[in-house]
Formats: sequence, structure tokens, C-alpha cells
Amino acid sequence: MSQPQRPSQLNRLEARLQRLIEEGTSRLFASQDTTAALASQLIEAMQTEVQLAGADALQAPNTYTILAHPEHASGLRANTALLEGLASALTHAAAQTGIQIAGELVLRVAPQEGLAEGEFRVRAAGVGESLSTTQSLQALDAADMQAQIPAGAFLIVAGAEIFPLTQPIINIGRKNDNQLVIDNAQVSRRHAQLRAIAGHYHFFDLGSTGGSHINGVENKNAILLAGDVIQLAGVVPLIYGQDASGKAQETQEIQTSAQRLS
Repeated sequence: MSQPQRPSQLNRLEARLQRLIEEGTSRLFASQDTTAALASQLIEAMQTEVQLAGADALQAPNTYTILAHPEHASGLRANTALLEGLASALTHAAAQTGIQIAGELVLRVAPQEGLAEGEFRVRAAGVGESLSTTQSLQALDAADMQAQIPAGAFLIVAGAEIFPLTQPIINIGRKNDNQLVIDNAQVSRRHAQLRAIAGHYHFFDLGSTGGSHINGVENKNAILLAGDVIQLAGVVPLIYGQDASGKAQETQEIQTSAQRLS
């Protein structure tokens, strides 16, 4: 008899966050929906602000500010046990998904006018200053960033749609504010990212719950070559291609890969 599939580390950690919030805020909030809302926002804030550190590592900020209704912010701020538990869970979430934290994780609470009861906003900041000297994290002007982009790069999405890659950073996921939106429940809200570095696109899995494979092998980061097949959560194929030279062999390889997945 086959064993039931274990939930991902990130799913378990998000559930742990929800339990911590529920236990720590039961006297502050009437609705239990706030537990899921805050847990998911903390996880998403960590993933959204991930940056490249060095050649193949990912790093997330270490400072997270929970914005809450003024009436509740003081109660949350005073609940040090809850905040310490949340900070610990976030640290473990990063470690389990291959994301480094830029220093000791700090969790803060601040009042925000205009937020309803049980409504939150989470802001992340604080990538370590020691990494600011790394070229991959320096602020580049538009011309420099454009020069990093490989000419004629594109993705074939699900064997049908061609998505041109014309930006230095391409976020991929289920949320509508990603550059490439994948409408599939198994794809994470912030699933993966492409970064143009020195004329090549680098692929990074952003700690997704479903994982990513490249050419059939589980992979969190890789330099993409024409014809590489990326699979998000095992269900959505993306084929990377470059059409700068117009070589017939390269085009044929990409078309063959697309046909195999269609």
C-alpha cells in the first residue's frame, strides 16, 4: 500500500504559523480567518522580497513589520511570546526552503489607520548591508540591467503560449502581479523567478510548495540553456528558448520539446 503524500515543509510551517497566531490572538480577534490571513502574508512577504546573493544563493530580508488596526497593534506588540514564535517559524520556513535570512530575524508591529479589525499588511525590509557590495545586489541603472538580458529569450508556456522575456527580473506564480501568471492551484503565489545575469537567465525556485524540475531533475536554481524544460509543481511545463541567432537546429530542438509536452 502506498504511503499518503506528506505535506511540504512550507505547508507545515504555514500551518504552524496559523496555530501560533490563533493561540496568541484569540482574545484580540473575533474571526479565526485572521490566522490564515496573517500566516500567508508573512510567508508571502518573505518570498516576495527574496534577492540574489552571490552566484546561486537566495536571501530574504530579516525585518518584518505587521501593520494592524491601531486598537489591536498594541495588544500584538505586547504579546512577546507570540512574536518570538512567529519569528522562529519564519526562520525555519526560510531554512527549509533554501532561503537565507540576512541576519537575525526581527518581527515588529505598527499601527495603521484605515485597516479593519482582523486586517493586516506585512512589510519586509533589511537585506544585509554586507551583501550590498555584491554586484548581483547593486542597484543597476536601466541601461546596465537591459544589457544583462539575453537577446531573443522566451518561454513556451504549457506547449502553446510564447512568453517573450524582455525584463531583467521575471516573477512567475499564481498571483496576478507576477510578470508571468500561471493560473493553476498547485503553483505557488510566488513560485519562481528568472534573473538576467551576464547575458544569461538564471532560474530560482522561491521556496515554492510544489517545487520545480528542470529537464526532469528537481532543481532550485540553474542557468538556463535553450531547450531546457522547466516544470512548476510537476504540472506546468515551461520551455526556455533563445531566437537571437536563428539557428535551425536550436529552433528544431525547442519545437521538438514542445511537441513532447503537448
